[in-house]
Amino acid sequence: MATNTSICAICAHRHIFKSSTHWCPECEEALCSNCSEYHSISKASKSHKIVCLSQYQSLPSFVINIQQFCGQHKEKFKQYCMKHECPLCYKCITKHGKCNQVVPLEDVVSKVKTSEVFLNLEQSLEDILMNIKRIRDDRENNLKSIKNQKLEITMKIDRTITQINHQFNKLKDELMKELEQVYHVHNDRIQLIISSLSDQENEITNCSMKFENIRKYASDLQLFLGKKDIQSKIADNEKRLTSIIENESLKNIDIKLVIDDKILDILTSIKSFGSILTRESLSGIDTITKDKNKQAQMLVPYLEINRKDVKIIPDIHTIGLILFDVEWCDHSSDKELNYLKYLSLWKKKNSMRRCY
Repeated sequence: MATNTSICAICAHRHIFKSSTHWCPECEEALCSNCSEYHSISKASKSHKIVCLSQYQSLPSFVINIQQFCGQHKEKFKQYCMKHECPLCYKCITKHGKCNQVVPLEDVVSKVKTSEVFLNLEQSLEDILMNIKRIRDDRENNLKSIKNQKLEITMKIDRTITQINHQFNKLKDELMKELEQVYHVHNDRIQLIISSLSDQENEITNCSMKFENIRKYASDLQLFLGKKDIQSKIADNEKRLTSIIENESLKNIDIKLVIDDKILDILTSIKSFGSILTRESLSGIDTITKDKNKQAQMLVPYLEINRKDVKIIPDIHTIGLILFDVEWCDHSSDKELNYLKYLSLWKKKNSMRRCY
């Protein structure tokens, strides 16, 4: 990544300092309007995807900081090791000589924006926001419920008070104090959950905006290598939501009033006006929801390959449903492309066949 994105890199080589307006992710250089035009029609660089500088600067820092050149050898990444999940330059390949899962980096990243992993990231962000809304709505409904119950109990207490002597005022005050105490304890607990959910919602919303910018403006390599940060945020928020559910924080609170049977007896025999009880019941939310059809495909990269390049990689295990998107290239005279999709279901201890 260039250290100064405000100056056109090409002009700077000519000792001309001109403000940049565009960015080339492939060359990792800022360009002025003139150089950008020449860059887009040059034979060597016309395939590069140039973006406006403002769009590039809107990308998250963890994406901008992704390097396309090997930090050790200063050579551009050309290969990708599926076993170690890392890009390689041509010099790095010697250290991965025993890895039989080294493939061209272009094959891995060329379809990343339409891959299952990318689509699942987008779906997972939507799922997190949906689950936050579900839980927050549930807590807000319970908050309204106990508020109404508090009001009903207060009215019932007042109706009872009017039927008895003023000597019961002290007992009333004690009971009201208990009611307020119970209400505030549970109100504060629920408000704390709602506040936490709001913070998560803001975090995921911000993550979604960054994700949208990545999808629009990041290079395929930046997108491919930067997706782990978003996956980490998704996993963290899922864990936090699951924790809320599992620690029984979503149990509904009902406030009830129990009137002492002796309230209508001799006034001097009355020791208590009543008591405030709470009843916990399940809220109906016992787990977070997500698209189950895509869960098994989260870690399977999309690869477009030719039939002649297919080989079997043994000793790889998986659980669930693996969907392979394979382009079958027919080199017959009509040059037509036939697309086939293979769906295979393996048990946990079976070896998985993987195509590269």
